Amino acid sequence: MKLPLLIAGAASGAMLATACPAAVPGPFGIRIGAPVSRLDGARRFKPGWYQVARPPLPDARFDKVAVEAFPATGVCVVQAVSPVIVSDPEGVGIRAEVDRLAQAFSADFGRPEKLNTCSSMICAPEFWASDLLAGERRYGYRWRTQGGAIPHVREVSVLAVARSATAFTYLVEYQGDALTACRTEEAALDVDGR
Repeated sequence: MKLPLLIAGAASGAMLATACPAAVPGPFGIRIGAPVSRLDGARRFKPGWYQVARPPLPDARFDKVAVEAFPATGVCVVQAVSPVIVSDPEGVGIRAEVDRLAQAFSADFGRPEKLNTCSSMICAPEFWASDLLAGERRYGYRWRTQGGAIPHVREVSVLAVARSATAFTYLVEYQGDALTACRTEEAALDVDGR
């Protein structure tokens, strides 16, 4: 079986290639379940979350990579965030970027579930950005991948995120198959106050 490999600065629009399983331990070269101590330059920014300054396989489409990790489970979630897209009040540019990324990911993960919901009273195109910013709109894609292309990854999502009414990023998230155990560790952190 071939696995998706994120390539930094690839010339094609897809920027995805394939490699043998040994070549790709996980998203951005980060193995799900690995201890955070094995991630070069990982810096804690809140309980359970670490920014990875130098992921093993960087991707030019993303400015930042972070992991959620705990002592017993290791890395549970890998997230990456794009550069900010500005002057896009109706969300045309961010939707196009999310759609392009989803098309590239679909070549490796198959057909995704499209996430395009709005719960505001209006949901008109001219309020797209403000609805997203208020948490009343969701736009993106999700792939259920448990037992699939990337070892120990159960779900991959690509989502539009509002930073303001005219500035956006897109986020890719890889959830590990031990996410329930991670949530148990996270709850213990909350109780212990660490």
